[in-house]
Amino acid sequence: MTTHPSADEIPEVLHLVAKEAETYLAAIDDLPVRDPGAEDVAASFGGQLPERGDGALVALRELLDGLDGAVRAAGPKFFHFVNGGVTPAALGADWLASAIDQNPGAWVASPLAGRLESVALGWLRDLFGLPSDGGGVLTTGATMANFVALACARRWWGLRHGVDVDQRGFTGLPPMPVLAGG
Repeated sequence: MTTHPSADEIPEVLHLVAKEAETYLAAIDDLPVRDPGAEDVAASFGGQLPERGDGALVALRELLDGLDGAVRAAGPKFFHFVNGGVTPAALGADWLASAIDQNPGAWVASPLAGRLESVALGWLRDLFGLPSDGGGVLTTGATMANFVALACARRWWGLRHGVDVDQRGFTGLPPMPVLAGG
């Protein structure tokens, strides 16, 4: 048993995960989106917090044994939610992002992450024919993108009527039209 994380485990951990990810992705086209036993596999995880850890390899092998409890969202049969799907570049970049463990919330925390966000936003402006002086922000996902869009719309509506809603709220403003699909 290991009582603390060990840097000696890193090469074997990376090899194990790379091998298992390759096996998983090679088979994903032929597997069902949701394994019939997914609920039982997911329920097999739990128990009391152990006094001592078993080490990274034991923990990862246990997690890998439970992959049938996961939805195979990276495969071609998955048409729900907005996860994106895995491409070799995305997988590599995600793994690298986890390894270098950056905080992209502010330039001072990671100049590289800040610059990459600026580059991506510039490319999106070009792709969609938006003005070159337009601003933007990358969000953590679809939910936060919708939240940010609502906040922007709220501010725009107020400024259009001469009110700073950040300071005064909606007091005195006409009702804001909200459009929604059926």
